[in-house]
Amino acid sequence: MIRALVLIFALVASACATIAGGYTQGDIAKLAFLEGRWQGAGPDGAPFYEQYDFPTPATLRSQRFDAAFTTVSDTSTVSLEDGGVFSRWGDYSWKATEIADGYIAFAPVNAPSAFHWKKLDASTVEVVQKFTGEDGKPQTYTVLLKRIA
Repeated sequence: MIRALVLIFALVASACATIAGGYTQGDIAKLAFLEGRWQGAGPDGAPFYEQYDFPTPATLRSQRFDAAFTTVSDTSTVSLEDGGVFSRWGDYSWKATEIADGYIAFAPVNAPSAFHWKKLDASTVEVVQKFTGEDGKPQTYTVLLKRIA
């Protein structure tokens, strides 16, 4: 009886370590809802245009374009690294805290905010950024990305 309990405990602990211990390419594949071209609007109301693709199975790339999608002005990546999923943009970095079909959330590693992407439907993605305002109070900013056909 005691051996059975020890074995069960060991199996449960092992399963929990695997769940908590790392992401896989399968988790990166859950971000396929972001593939394609999108339009959003910044805080000033100005439109912006982005394209998401997978240059490798372990990397999602985001590129900011002009309205004609001819000139790239900015690039960021989400990549699988040693069992972690990291978003990198310039000098800023975030680590994934949750990944599900149609959803990924990031906490700052070296960045001023947390954020998530959430699929609302086939043509809409919600991007929510959470940060501390200059007044020291929590702030939230939401952008809706609309798919461009």
